[in-house]
Amino acid sequence: MAKPVYKHPPFVIATSDKRIKSENKRLWLSITTDKNLKDTVLVILKNPSRATKDISDKTVYNVTSFIYKNSKKFKQLKNTGEIVILNLIPFYETYSALLAKSDINIIDTENLRTIKNFSSKHKNVIIAWGDHPKGLYKEYEDIKKSVLEVLKLNRNNVYYIDKLSVNGNPKHGMVWGYDNELINFKM
Repeated sequence: MAKPVYKHPPFVIATSDKRIKSENKRLWLSITTDKNLKDTVLVILKNPSRATKDISDKTVYNVTSFIYKNSKKFKQLKNTGEIVILNLIPFYETYSALLAKSDINIIDTENLRTIKNFSSKHKNVIIAWGDHPKGLYKEYEDIKKSVLEVLKLNRNNVYYIDKLSVNGNPKHGMVWGYDNELINFKM
């Protein structure tokens, strides 16, 4: 059965991304919803599934819709005109459990530099990576630790949606509900 193709939501007015096709990875995806609003919110997910500047996927659609629909509810999202999607792991894989079986170095220094660069320019960050992919616990913990250190160093305002998992990970963006709360993450 073919996977559904998602278009970006109708309120999206522009998109751009940085993909490295030869390595099957995406470093960032930028989604503009209002050019008159100047704030950018960074959302750090687990890894990209299929979304590009041309098409969305279930997670990106859900995340952008949540932020757009809740921009009046949460003061931290009030002036958001751009959403930048980043990932702990930049490699495309719809089923993250397959990442452990791939022949790639999951800890990607170019990706960590990208997160550092964006988080040094934009203060509001929502972490939404969910629990570790099967077979990658240690690597995932190392990446999370590095990313949280960068966010602390850059003095970002870090949030998560609804709750943390039993393992202390933020709820994955794919399963956010529109009535979930935006919660301050204690660094």
